[in-house]
Formats: sequence, C-alpha cells, structure tokens
Amino acid sequence: MVIRAEFVPFERMDVHQLREFLLNQRRVSGWTQEELAERSGVSVRTIRNLETGSNTNPRRSSVELLLNALGGASPAPDGPMAWGSGDWSPIPAQRSRPEHDRAENAPWHGPRPLGDPLVGRETDMRHVLASARRSRLIVLTGPGGVGKTRLALAAAYRLRPLFPDGVAVAELHDCTPEHLDPMQAHAELARLTEDLAGGTGGTGRRLLVLDGAERVVRQTARLARRLLDEHPGLHLIVTSRRALAAGAAESWEVEPLRVDGPRGRDGGMPSAVELLLRRVRSSLPTLDLAPHMAQVTTLCRLLDGVPLAIEIAAQRLRSLPLGSLLREETLFQLLDQVDAGALSAHRTLSDSVRWSYDLLPAPHRDLLHDLVGLPAPFALDDVLAGRRGPTGQAPQVAHRLAELVDTSLVQTLRQEQYQYRVHALVRHVVARARQQSVAPYGQDVDEYRDRSVSAVGATHSAA
Repeated sequence: MVIRAEFVPFERMDVHQLREFLLNQRRVSGWTQEELAERSGVSVRTIRNLETGSNTNPRRSSVELLLNALGGASPAPDGPMAWGSGDWSPIPAQRSRPEHDRAENAPWHGPRPLGDPLVGRETDMRHVLASARRSRLIVLTGPGGVGKTRLALAAAYRLRPLFPDGVAVAELHDCTPEHLDPMQAHAELARLTEDLAGGTGGTGRRLLVLDGAERVVRQTARLARRLLDEHPGLHLIVTSRRALAAGAAESWEVEPLRVDGPRGRDGGMPSAVELLLRRVRSSLPTLDLAPHMAQVTTLCRLLDGVPLAIEIAAQRLRSLPLGSLLREETLFQLLDQVDAGALSAHRTLSDSVRWSYDLLPAPHRDLLHDLVGLPAPFALDDVLAGRRGPTGQAPQVAHRLAELVDTSLVQTLRQEQYQYRVHALVRHVVARARQQSVAPYGQDVDEYRDRSVSAVGATHSAA
C-alpha cells in the first residue's frame, strides 16, 4: 500500500510508516536513491538509513524535504502493490481497461512469491522484465540458494497483467535425475506440466514457470521447444543450476548479493548487508547491529553473499551471538543445524549444494576436490598445473572445469583473463563429502529417489 504524503502529515507518521512510504513511493516513481537525493536535497546516506531502518530518529527537516519531493512524484495508481518484486511496480487498478481487469483476476497455480521485497535484485528484475518482451523463453541460472526461484516468482507476478490466462508454477525438484532413468524423468516432467501449459479457453496467453530443472535439464529443453511450438501464446521462465540448450532462450545468471560497497558516490550499503539487517530486524527487532557493522560485513563476506545462507544466519542470531558466527571453520556447521524448510526446498543449507554435488560423475568430483585446495581466484593454467599427467589430458580437464561452471559449483570471474573461485559453502560441502566418502553417482534409482525425497523440506524454494 502506498502512503500518500499529502494525506499523512509527519506528526501522524511513525518511522515504520515513513520507511514504507519511502520504499513504495520512490520505487513506484522509478527513482533511484540518488535521484531522490538530488530532488529532495537529502543525502543518499540518510535515505538509505531510513529505508533500511538504521535511522529511527530522523530530523524533521529531512523528512519534510523527502515528503515534499515524493509528493511531486508521478502519482501512483490506486491498485494494490506487487509484493515481492524489487521495484514494487503497481498492478493495474480495477477500473483499468477490460483486458487488464481479466489479467488481474487471472488464475495462479502453484507457489506464489513471498510477501517481502527483493533486496539487491533491481538489475536482475529489469533484465527479466525486458527479456520477457523479446523472448518467450527465459532461463535463470545460478548456484543453489542464490534466489533464482524468488526472482522468477516475483517477475512472474510483475508480468501477470500480460497473461490473461494466468500463471502456473511447476516444481521439478523431485523429478528423477535424467542420467539415472531418462524415460522416468520424461514421464514425470510431462505429468507435472501437461495441464499447466495450455490456455483456459481465453486468449491463450499464459506464463509457465518451471522451477528447479537441473536434474532434467535436457528433458526440460526438449519440453520447452515442444510447448512453445504447440502453444503460441505460452511464455516460459525456467530456473536451473545448469543452462538450457534451447535455441532462442534468453539466459540470465543470478549472482550472489554484493558484499562490498560500490565505487560510486557515498559508498552505499552492500545488498548482502542490507538483507541480513532486514531479516534480523523483522525477527529480532530488539537486536541492534548498528554498532557492529564491520562484523556484519565480515559475516556476509564469509557467506559469499548467498541469500539463503544470509537468511539462515539471521535465524541463528536468535540464539547465538554475532561473534560466534565469524569463525569460518565452524560457521557452516552452525548454520546446518537450522531447519531451512521455510526458506528452501532443502532441509539444511548444505543440502542446497549437496544435490548438485551428488549428480556429478566421479572424475568431476575429483576435479572439484582439487579446486577446493587452490587459492582463489585461480586460472585454468593453475588447474592444469595441479593435475600432472599426459598432455592429452588437458582438454579433458578443461572440459570438466567447464562442466563444473555449468552446474554452478564453480563461479567464473569473466575478466580479460577468465578466473574461477569456489564458494565457501561448496568448499564446506566438499569437505564433508570427502569425510563421509559418499559416492552416489550411479546408484540405483529407488535409493536415489528415497534420499532426495527425504532431503526436501517445504516446496517454496529460495534457490
């Protein structure tokens, strides 16, 4: 809901109302914090601290300047706001055009976006929304826990007015891995999507979200091509840790949140830090982390800016002090004891990575074990130097490294010379796997399925 400045004077607006007003009205107006600072005369730092809740006692003069500036913004429609998107653009009002009325009442099948705003995903959201106007197939890739599902659902909600026949979400996390049983994987994928792709007898325009396609990535690519051919009004958003080989797909790599401040004006609060502060403030409003910002930043850096890890760390702060989470050797052991079912399709934080590790063939796992021991960042030459053998093995090693990148277990720094790194959570999972000496690749389908099902918690995924 947008709070109108002209109807709510400062004397009657508490700091929580002010925060919601700033966030909503600024984003509805399409202004960045820098643009609002220029229009109001209030510093970017003050605006940022108000929006994150760090400043609970703002100066009256600053508030009045902000209210005056936002009161002159383009008026927001009277319709409800689209919760869960980074930009919070409005849904068309009920008195809008008839086709928009139908879109507003269009059906939604499957999980919906969470009721909290995305953090640090403005660029991702803009790209997805723009891609939807250029392509009927969008693929979001990235490591487990990075927020692909949350971004996809939020984007689908924003795109909903374009699809009068509704939005449908199919979760593919429990599909049998296609390398174990291609026919079974194909049958399960078809069963999950057969009733969701077609229109409802209206315009035929529908948006289908296929979430978690990494276990059936080849089958999903074939299915996507077939569905798009059979249903001209259908659009697809696919989330996967592996890219799809699906022709004219628009792909976007969802990266971890920023841990270090930008080089631009006024520094800025890193989005990873902002997410941690938001989650702590919502669950522990009496815990003040403002005096410990250096430690907060260190924690986010240890977590590599992975949103799922940050949210679980915020939960852990209910019972453990911040300092106890700053020991890298025990951090992920402490976080793995938190039930992540409310945030992810996995029971624990490590499970969000472990199922990608479990799908690797033995040679790829061996290479990943070696990469974990390399200082980050490392180059392909470093990898080859560490694996001595016949010269003819170099192409194989390079191919396996590329496969690990494609599975989002190794991150690429695409600069003048490509460099690579392995996130701390992946290093933790690899270390545990080596201790347990578990090699599930190639085990029988029933055993794999039983283990996979036991590892799945809630169906609403943050990955």
